[in-house]
Amino acid sequence: MVMTNIEASVDIAAPIEEVFAFASDWKHWEDWWEGVSDFRPTTQVTQGNGARYAYKARMMGVSASVETEIHEFVPNRGWKGVSTKGIPHRTHWIFEQVGDCTKFTYALEYDLRVPLLGSMLDSLFMKPQWNRIIRESLDNLKQHFLTQAGLNPKPASDESG
Repeated sequence: MVMTNIEASVDIAAPIEEVFAFASDWKHWEDWWEGVSDFRPTTQVTQGNGARYAYKARMMGVSASVETEIHEFVPNRGWKGVSTKGIPHRTHWIFEQVGDCTKFTYALEYDLRVPLLGSMLDSLFMKPQWNRIIRESLDNLKQHFLTQAGLNPKPASDESG
């Protein structure tokens, strides 16, 4: 089995505790993750080791049901996610304090199990799509904290005088 690996990072101008608290709460994932929806826990544990989440992942107009289980959860450091249903995948969420910022790195490994044409379909369509989705998602997360800090205020026309 040959896994495709994708990794991207973003620097967020907020303390690691705040970034981790927001990003690790499944209730917020639809707010910033592109192409995913209908998150719900499937275990009594809703955060940390053993927590499982079912969701829909949408790519190129196709929606797939997926379930991921959390492993190696360390508060303010990160965790690994391992697929239990749907597309075989692993994720790694890494949070690091860098000066006054938090560096968040998201890594994805997946296996596109399509005989013969799988690697070509992956390199032409899937990997570029996942790269775009991950980049946009990380940008959304960064934007959330810029908005919270008032660094990206609403236009002046929204203010009452």
